[in-house]
Amino acid sequence: MKITTREVVFGLLILVALVALRVFWPTVKAEKIPSPTVKVTAIDSTACIAPTEYMRSHHMQLLNEWRNTGARDNRPYVNAAGKKFQKSLDTCLGCHSNNTYFCISCHQYANAKPNCWNCHLSPLDKP
Repeated sequence: MKITTREVVFGLLILVALVALRVFWPTVKAEKIPSPTVKVTAIDSTACIAPTEYMRSHHMQLLNEWRNTGARDNRPYVNAAGKKFQKSLDTCLGCHSNNTYFCISCHQYANAKPNCWNCHLSPLDKP
């Protein structure tokens, strides 16, 4: 059986049409995930180590820095206002102890999987 050029071209056209259908007419629609809601409790904003917007975008960099320098460098963290804080996750959890709102909901929204709780006991797990 000999395959003609016409049959090869016809087969390639069908293949291109099927691929184009799959690309331009997706069958799976992404579900819209609602933005996380954070319960704002009566946290004294002057007690925070940095402004809210900064912490929302840079908290992991700060926590990584504290993790890397906290054990070796016993000096406290000094914020822009000159207030001193101990480099510890407990410093954050002192005000933000509601793990469901301050950690879980935002990390699920961002599909982030932080490894904090590999070493630290989650506030949800504390007796």
